[in-house]
Amino acid sequence: MENKSLPDGFSGFSWLLAGFCLPILFWPLSLLLSPAIFDNPELDYFNRTFISFSMWLYPFVLAIMARILFKLNQRHPNLAKKALIASAVIFWCVVGYVVIVGFN
Repeated sequence: MENKSLPDGFSGFSWLLAGFCLPILFWPLSLLLSPAIFDNPELDYFNRTFISFSMWLYPFVLAIMARILFKLNQRHPNLAKKALIASAVIFWCVVGYVVIVGFN
């Protein structure tokens, strides 16, 4: 008695979603760097707060987005692929902003 609804491997979308979540592994490093960036006197209050919050919250945002995209992929695969690409671009733009402003 076999269940035919079980997948026999990872799809391409699942691999992309796993790659999207890979930066979560750097969360301990960002927790170590967050206080140093918040104490940077060259940054104004908004930039210090935004960068510190983004370094603390990005794993949760990535995990929630991955779950939403996984569920969306089950019903609308084309829309999920476009949303994954848009989410990745937005995430890496925020990372670029944090690196350019926070470590400059």
